[in-house]
Amino acid sequence: MVDGRQLRRQVNSAKKPPILYGDEVSPPVRFVMMTAAHLNIQLDFHPIDLFKSEHKMDAFNQINPLQKVPVLKVDKDVICDSHAIAMYLCETTKSEDLYPGSALARAKINQMLFYNATTLFPIDSFILSEYFCGKMPSGVKVDEWFNSLHYLNTALSVSPWLAGDQMRICDFCCASTISSMETVVNGIKKFVYLKRWMDELEKLPCFEINRRGLERLKYFMSLYKPN
Repeated sequence: MVDGRQLRRQVNSAKKPPILYGDEVSPPVRFVMMTAAHLNIQLDFHPIDLFKSEHKMDAFNQINPLQKVPVLKVDKDVICDSHAIAMYLCETTKSEDLYPGSALARAKINQMLFYNATTLFPIDSFILSEYFCGKMPSGVKVDEWFNSLHYLNTALSVSPWLAGDQMRICDFCCASTISSMETVVNGIKKFVYLKRWMDELEKLPCFEINRRGLERLKYFMSLYKPN
């Protein structure tokens, strides 16, 4: 098991920045990149072209047998989940802006990270996978998506950010997934608080990473558009 403190020392003392393997078309990759950019953490980005199936090639399979991105490599250690990577990056800095030390604050942030992992992203992945197979999203999945957005909109009706009064990593996380789904199912405009939240995030300099990844996604969607 990788010790967090040991990894932190490695990052701080390493001559080279950690390597991030990924494709900006991927919401989890953009989430990690926005987190790093906001924290001013330098990463050595190694592109893995998902549309060329580079994530399934032997070279990458040796790095991550799960054949998924993102992957963060710190010396010989590898972290293969975007949520874990983002939390780790926060732990390597003195700033607590995105992931404070308070147990309760972290529980609220983790709650939204897990919501993305168990609800938002699985729907996103299913609908976009169907799209690239030539199928438009079904009514059932679209309804599930709107229901998931309704939950977030309710949370944002009582606080400006998903985990309270300040922006946290869970905001980057959920925004990257939701913005990807907006390319297929335009749902944000139906939710006042969710739209306001996204508008605030789009003002951030690091959100340029998200826009860039979405443009790449839209390009491939134009090539695979269902008849």
